[in-house]
Amino acid sequence: MNRLYEQVKVDCALLPQELASTNATGKYFNMAGYREALAVVNIGNITAAGSVALQIMEAQDERATAAQALAGYLATVLANIKVQALTVTCVGGVATDTLVITVGGVAYTFVGAGAQDLAAQEWIATGDDEADATSIVACINYALAGKVFAENSAGVITLTAEDGYYIEAIAETGAFTTFATTAAVAYVFLEGLALSAGFTFIAVKVTTAGNTGICSATLYRGKHVKSIIQRVGDSYPA
Repeated sequence: MNRLYEQVKVDCALLPQELASTNATGKYFNMAGYREALAVVNIGNITAAGSVALQIMEAQDERATAAQALAGYLATVLANIKVQALTVTCVGGVATDTLVITVGGVAYTFVGAGAQDLAAQEWIATGDDEADATSIVACINYALAGKVFAENSAGVITLTAEDGYYIEAIAETGAFTTFATTAAVAYVFLEGLALSAGFTFIAVKVTTAGNTGICSATLYRGKHVKSIIQRVGDSYPA
C-alpha cells in the first residue's frame, strides 16, 4: 500500500502574505496526469465584516496564457463564521450583557450577572475588563469542554476550536465586546475533467475584503497515472 505522500502531490499554491482588500494568484500547476485536486487556504486574520474567497483559476500553460476563473469553483469565509479561532475583546461589560457562541449546532449563551455561576453559564460582570474576561473564560471552558478552549490575556479572550469542531458563530448583546477571527480554513475540490478544453493548468487565487491578515494556500493533486515524487526542502522519512 502506498503511503499518503506517495499518493498526493503537495505544493505551495500561494506564499504566505498580507492581503487587505486585494487579491493574489499563485503559480500555475499542471493537471496533466492528475484526476483531482484540492486547494486549501489558511487564513490568519479577518476583522469584522471582512471575508476571504478562494478561487480556482485555469490556464493553457504555466505562464498563465488565457488565464480565467473556473466558474463555480469558489469558497468564501466570512469573519467570525465557521472559523477555527477568534478573539473577543471585553470593554465595560455589565449585568445582562450576553455572549452567544454556537458550536456543534448548539448556541450557548453566557450572561453577565452579579456573581459567577458556571453551571448556569453566568459570568461576573464587574466592569473590570480583566475580571470579566477571566470569568467568561471559566464559564466557556466549563460549558464547552472538549469543543472550544478559551484563554484570557489582559481582557482579550482567545477562543480556539478543538479537533473536530469549529466556531460556527458568535454574537453579543450589550455592545461590550469586539470580535476578530484569527484562524480559518477553506477548500475547493475539483476533478480534472472540470477544466475547459485546452486548459490543463490550475492556480489558486485568494481575494480579501476588509483588513485581512496573512493568507497562504496549499495545493494537493492526486490520482496520478504514475507514482508521485515530492519536491520539498526536507522530508521524513527521507
